[in-house]
Amino acid sequence: MRYAKIVFSLLALLLVVSGCGTKRQYFEPESLSGKVSYDGSLPGTIVDAVRDGATLSNGQVVTKKGLSNIVLSEGFVYLAEDKGRYVSASKCGALQIVDANKKVLFSKECSVSVASASLKNNLLAVVLGSNELVLIDINDGKEMMHLKQDNVYVLDSRIASPYFLGDLIVFPTLDGKLVIVDEQTKKPIRDVVVSNEKFFGNIIYLQVLGDRLVAATKSKVVSISPKSINFLETDVKDVIVLENRIFVFTKDGRVILADADLKKLKERKFPFATFAGTIYGDFVYMIEKGGYVIATDLDLISTNVYKLPDEIESHVFTTGDALYYKNHFFKLNRKK
Repeated sequence: MRYAKIVFSLLALLLVVSGCGTKRQYFEPESLSGKVSYDGSLPGTIVDAVRDGATLSNGQVVTKKGLSNIVLSEGFVYLAEDKGRYVSASKCGALQIVDANKKVLFSKECSVSVASASLKNNLLAVVLGSNELVLIDINDGKEMMHLKQDNVYVLDSRIASPYFLGDLIVFPTLDGKLVIVDEQTKKPIRDVVVSNEKFFGNIIYLQVLGDRLVAATKSKVVSISPKSINFLETDVKDVIVLENRIFVFTKDGRVILADADLKKLKERKFPFATFAGTIYGDFVYMIEKGGYVIATDLDLISTNVYKLPDEIESHVFTTGDALYYKNHFFKLNRKK
C-alpha cells in the first residue's frame, strides 16, 4: 500500500511539472495593419480538406478553382480531380469517381482506407492506408500495379497525393519514400528515401515545378533536379515552391527562404506562431491559428499582420487568392 501511494504521488508530481512546462504561448503581433472581414458564405461547413480541395457538409467540393457544383455521395470526401472527374473515398475504403452530373464513372471497394489518390486519363494512382501503392485502369477496373511497402502505424494527417510527371508516376509512400514508376511498363524504376522515421514519417508534400521535384516529411525537405539531390532538415509545417526559391514554414514559427537547391538564403521567426495554411502570389500570406494573416514579400523583408474574424480551430483550405474556413471565405485582395 505504501509503495502504491509513493508511485501515485510521483505520477501526480510529474503531471504537475509537465503541465507547467508545456503551457501554450501564443503569437502576439507588435502591431496590426488592418482587419479582414468575410466576403461570403459557403453552402456547408468544411468537414475535410486536402491540399487541392475541401469537402463541405452538404457534399459539395471547393477546389483551387473555387466552389464546385459537384455533390459527392454521402459519406465520401474529395481526394482529386481531373478534367471534370472527381475522385472521392469513404472512411471504409470505398473509392468512387463521379462527374459533374453525379454520374458514377468508376467505383471500387478497397480492403483498407484510402490515404490519397490522383487521376490522369484512365489511370488512377492510389496510396492505401496500409502503405500499398496501386495503379488502376478505370476503363476495366484492373490493377496494373500493386506494391506493398513497409508497415506503418502512426501517420501525419497531411498526406501527399501521387503525381503524374510526364511518362512517370511519383508515389509518395507512408514510410517516407518516393517510388517512381514508369507509366508505360507500370513498374518502379527508382526509390528516393526522404526520411525513415518510424512514426509520422509519411510524405506530407509533393510538388513538381519545371524539371524539379520537391517533397517533404515532417522533418525533412528534399529537392530533386536532373543535376542534384539536396536535403534540408527542420520541423516542417508547410512548403511553397516558386520558380527559383523554396519557402519552408516550420512548427516553431519560422519561415525559411531557400534557393531551388535548398541552400538557406534568409530566415524570419514569428514567435509562437502556428501556421494553419499558406497562400502565395506576389506576396506570401501565412494563416496563423490564433486568428491572423501574416503577409510578407517574396524576399522576407516587409511584413504586415491582419486580424481574422475568428481563431482557426478546424479545417482550412486556401486557393491562390482566398481562404475558406468553416462555412465562410474571404478574398485576400479585399483586406479591410
